[in-house]
Amino acid sequence: MMWNNGTGMGWGMWLVMGSGALAFWLVVILVIPLTAARPHEGQHGAATDPLTLLKEALARGEVSVEEYEHRRRILSDIH
Repeated sequence: MMWNNGTGMGWGMWLVMGSGALAFWLVVILVIPLTAARPHEGQHGAATDPLTLLKEALARGEVSVEEYEHRRRILSDIH
């Protein structure tokens, strides 16, 4: 029985395999770190203003209207 007719893998197949490996490592090295470094939207990173945070807490029902007014006055005195 003959398993190989003597030609083996030609240079074209080595070129295809090498290009595929190169493309894989480019994705690993370039694309994955870019997506991992991107900040997640919808988290507390966007709203850093204290008054905005206070308004959001009132909208979520975490503070009462009286407490909101009290804290808003304190914040307006500071700025």
